[in-house]
Formats: sequence, C-alpha cells, structure tokens
Amino acid sequence: MKCFSLFCVTLLLAPVCSDGLTILAKTPAAIMKQTNSSSQTHSSAPMQHIPDQVASHKVKGIAKVIHNVSSPAQAIPPVGRSNASEGNNINRRLMLKGFREWKQSSEPSQTKTSASHPTLALSSRKRYTTKVDPVLVRPGAGKGADTIKYGLMVLNFYGTDMKKKTFAVDMAMTLRWNDTRAIDLVPEGLDKVSMAWSQALELVWMPGIVVTNRDIEKYEIVSASVTIFRSGEVLRVERANARIMKKFELSEYPFDTQNLQIKIASSKYMLNEVVLEPDTNASRVDENVWGLYKMQSFDSRAYSTSDGFLEKSRGMLEVTVRRSLEKYREDHLMPTFIVQIISWAVFFFPFANPFITARLALSILTLLTFTNLMVKSDSVLPGSAPWNWNDLFNQQIQTFMFLTILLNISSEIAMHQFQNEQLARYINNEAKVVLPFIGISNIVVILTAGQYKWMDLWTATILTKASVVVMMTCYGGYVVHGVYTEHFKAKGDGAIEATTAAEGEDDGDADAQNVAQEGVVRNAEGRRRRGKD
Repeated sequence: MKCFSLFCVTLLLAPVCSDGLTILAKTPAAIMKQTNSSSQTHSSAPMQHIPDQVASHKVKGIAKVIHNVSSPAQAIPPVGRSNASEGNNINRRLMLKGFREWKQSSEPSQTKTSASHPTLALSSRKRYTTKVDPVLVRPGAGKGADTIKYGLMVLNFYGTDMKKKTFAVDMAMTLRWNDTRAIDLVPEGLDKVSMAWSQALELVWMPGIVVTNRDIEKYEIVSASVTIFRSGEVLRVERANARIMKKFELSEYPFDTQNLQIKIASSKYMLNEVVLEPDTNASRVDENVWGLYKMQSFDSRAYSTSDGFLEKSRGMLEVTVRRSLEKYREDHLMPTFIVQIISWAVFFFPFANPFITARLALSILTLLTFTNLMVKSDSVLPGSAPWNWNDLFNQQIQTFMFLTILLNISSEIAMHQFQNEQLARYINNEAKVVLPFIGISNIVVILTAGQYKWMDLWTATILTKASVVVMMTCYGGYVVHGVYTEHFKAKGDGAIEATTAAEGEDDGDADAQNVAQEGVVRNAEGRRRRGKD
C-alpha cells in the first residue's frame, strides 16, 4: 500500500517537477538523502545558481509528501473494507496536503529569485510587454502624434458671478480620432457600436481630454457615450454642466464686453503625443441663451503652450458677449435720476421759517438714499475691481448732491443770518438752473462715452471733474462779485444821501441868515420912517 501511494505521488508531481524522471528511479531513502544534502548545500552557499535553489525547494516539497505518506503515525491497519477505504481517503488527503505545502514553499522563493536575478526579471517583463495593450498605448505610439478633432457647443448659459470670477454653462463636447484596433469590438453585420463612457474606458484608448479652466469640482457629466465605427473612427460625445473660471475685464463696466472662453487639453499626453484640431462643423453657440448679455461672435481654435517641460496642445471655444443695459438701467439709472431730481427740488421751496428744516432734510436724505443705491451697484463687483464707468457716474452724482446741500445752506445763511433777502433769492434762483445744467451735461457725457466709446474712461473722468470744478468756481466768483458790488453800491448810496442832507442843512442856515438880515433891514427902515414922522 505504501509503495502504491508513493508511486501515485510521484506520478502526480512528475509533470510539475523538472526532476520527475530522476525521482521515479529513486527510493524514498535516496530522496530524503538528496533533500538533506541539497539543504546543506543551500545553507553553505547562498549565492548558488537560481535553478539549483528552485530544484531544492521542489525536492523538499516531495520529501514532505513522502514523509507524510510513509509516516508510521499515519499508518492505517487494514481491518475490513471500510477501514481500507478510509485509509485510502486519509492517504489522498495527506498527498494533497503535502502538495499544497510544496506549492506554498516554492512560490515565494521563485518570486524572490525573479526579483533578485536580473535575467529572470527581464524575461518576466518581456512576457508582459510582448503584447501591446490597446487601452494603455495610444494608436500612433512610435509613429507620431495622434490627431484629435474636437467640437464644443454652448447649449445654455446660467450667468456670471463677477465676485467669484466664474460663469456657468450647459455644454457639449465631441471628440473624434482613429483607432483601428477598436474595429474588433464592432459586431459582425453592424457598421458601429455604441457604449457608455464608463464601459469604453476598459475597452478603448482614450486621449484624456478635459476642460482645463473649470472651477474645482464644478464639472458634472450629464451623459457620455462612445461610438466605434467600422472604419476605425471613435466618437466620444459628452454633455456636462460646468462652472468656468474667468478673469473679467471690468474697467468698462457696465458697458463691458467679455470674451468667455472654454479651454480643453489632454490631462496626460504632451504636445508630441496628442494634437488637437478644431472641427468647425461640430462647434456652435445658441444666440438666444445669454440673458443679460448679447452675443457678438464666437470662434473655435487650437493653440499650443510651452511652460518648461509642460508642452500641451490646447483647444478653445471663445464667445464674445456684450452686457445689455436693461438690468442696469432699471436697477440703478432710473432710481438715481429720480433721487437727483428730488434733490434739485429743494430750490423751489419758499423762503419761510417753516420750510428751513424741510429744505435741509430733503437735500440730506436724497444723498443718503443715493449712497445706498451706489453700494448696491458696487456689490456685484469684486473688491479688486478697477476704476470703471459705474464708479465715475456714482461719484459725479454724489458731487451734485453735495453741491445742492452747499448752495441750499448758503442761501439760508444769506437770508436768515445776513438779512440779505435779495442775495439769498439770487442764489436760490440761479441754483435752479446752474446745478441741473452741470449735472445733466455730465451725465450725458458719461453715458454716451461709455456706450459708444467716443471717449475713453480717463479722458471722460478728467473732463467731467474739471467741468464741475470750473463751473462752480465761476459761479462762486460771480456770487462773490455780486455781493461785493452790492455792498459797495449800498455804501455809496449812503454817502450820497449823507452829503445831500448836509448840503440841505447849510442851505437852510444861509436862508435863515438872509431872512434875519432882511428882518434887521426892515426894522431899521421902519425906525427911520417913524423918526421922520
């Protein structure tokens, strides 16, 4: 029975052991002797050749099997048929146990040997690199760069966030390239086959095209599919909601024109491996989805960038849009005009004590109301926004309201403190014309220059501010000149009246003297006549 079991073990291990033929010709004692000698040789010469180490592990495994089979502790007495069958089962289990132990003891040594021996490691790599993986290796590897034709479409526009420097779009991206290795995936009798993008990632090579100027974690794929044609062309179509980063040009706000750009590039291949080429037929933009903007034009083009070792072929869809003034006009311009007109209305209040508080309160309240409107109009812009048309407009309106308060107070002081009602009425009546004229002319210049670009921002800033300063200086000089003239005129009229009064007194004294003299003469003549009589 033992000999039969040993023979079965030898036959079982012969196909997987290089020394199987030699083992068949040896007895168990010889095998055990060879095992001991090989183990001693292995321990005394650790740098021996690799095949000898492998063989020694195999012989050790076989020796364990033989030991388990021939061990007296495992011997089963042949008592009856049931015991014999049970013994056969035990012998088979022992044989399998020994075989497993041999496999476990031989596999780590082989792995270690392959890693430590360069010849075996090289042969292992050759086995795995002989067949090219069509998913990992691009179609034109070793032949040149692969050309990817792309198309970008904007299906919807969700507005801009100028403070966060982003804009949101509903977009679609199409990519086309040739890969003849994927033809085998098309079933017989069909011209093409379509599959989900997640499935195609495991079957077809992908160029790894992504939107490079997207916001972090703000690109959500709605649907994506890959179609493989019988000709070897691969088409990838992807629709996504994306939030795109954009540094807006705000120096012309609210008359600004923006170039909204969607940029794509390969996330893993360089310029010498993948080249992007625009497909004009697959790129389009809907004109009626831009909300507060009006689309001017769009363009799809490819370009390359080089930043040190980072050399990429990139594609871009650029949409030029211009802001519409409808929202700005309704939210800011119209309320500002109303508040400004109310501010000028204080000059139409009568000069009476009950209206002093009303005049001052109305002019100050209009300034505070406009301040809130100004803060609201600036709230849509980032804190780092440059000087723009909106800032110039707000600052000029604020200046006109301050001048309204200043002239109103000046007229009240002239009326109630200097008791010069005529001067106060002059200032009040002239302010009804001067301030609206300066204000309206400045507003017209600012709005038309910003809208039609006949004057740049800095020229308009200098012109409007200088015009206000010059006109108010001239008006102030005119008022001072009037006050000075009135003062000296009043002083001259007083002197003339005093002189006239003095001359009148002198004439009266002379007349009195003449009358007195005439009286004396008459008295003398009367006495003379009485003497004669």
